[in-house]
Amino acid sequence: MWKQQLLTFANRFEHPAWGVPHFQRVYDLTLELAREGSYQVDRDAVFAAAYLHDIGAFEPYIRPGIDHAEQSVQVVGEILAPLGFPSEKVSLVKEIIKGHMFYVSPTSHAEALIFHDADTLEFMGTIGVTRILSIVGLDDWTPDLRSAVDLIRRFSEELPGKLHTPQAQQMGEDRQAEMEAFLITLSGETDNLNVL
Repeated sequence: MWKQQLLTFANRFEHPAWGVPHFQRVYDLTLELAREGSYQVDRDAVFAAAYLHDIGAFEPYIRPGIDHAEQSVQVVGEILAPLGFPSEKVSLVKEIIKGHMFYVSPTSHAEALIFHDADTLEFMGTIGVTRILSIVGLDDWTPDLRSAVDLIRRFSEELPGKLHTPQAQQMGEDRQAEMEAFLITLSGETDNLNVL
């Protein structure tokens, strides 16, 4: 079955923040948001998008100067075709992937909106803080701890406004509070971040 083959393929790509656990959480969260909002979604397209949306950030697919989402869109068809994925659903998978990042506006298809929200929520809350801290020194977003803390603060302030569905917005409030609590505690334990 194509799903098992896709999981086997995806398991080769390890990363502390963008790897298979992230893919699984985005898939699960997309389905949770869809269920809570009574949205009908194509589970096959969501599954494929979940496990391939960041593939453009990994070798051998990464291309300097090309956003990872755009690169993922470029290669997803060639990855899915030999797995037996339904060809008529590839365009929806591409649409979902193209709009998944918080800095992009997704299309109005339910799958694209909800997936965008799920991926954005992954940058928020305790899991968002954990993911950001896991890439300190590994990614140009977070060359050092101070830049990671600044990014956590920025995401806490900006990402709630990037959520589209009411279900995600409600969840975003809780996750924003988790981030703010982390920042307050960290500030208290580091002399207002002076001894970070």
